[in-house]
Amino acid sequence: METEREQEVRELAYQLWQEEGCPDGYDVQHWLKAEAISQEKYRPKNKTRQSKPLKKRKEQKNFNS
Repeated sequence: METEREQEVRELAYQLWQEEGCPDGYDVQHWLKAEAISQEKYRPKNKTRQSKPLKKRKEQKNFNS
């Protein structure tokens, strides 16, 4: 039995294949591209910490020295 994720990848790979004019022999490439797109879609979004501007870091370093 196929999972929802596998079905999504299958449909996306088929869509990619159609968009490229239905070329023969590119099934693996379309599948891998569809998997990558699917993984990116479901990848957890981590909030990245923004670093302090370089000028402020230098000022703090000089102040602490």
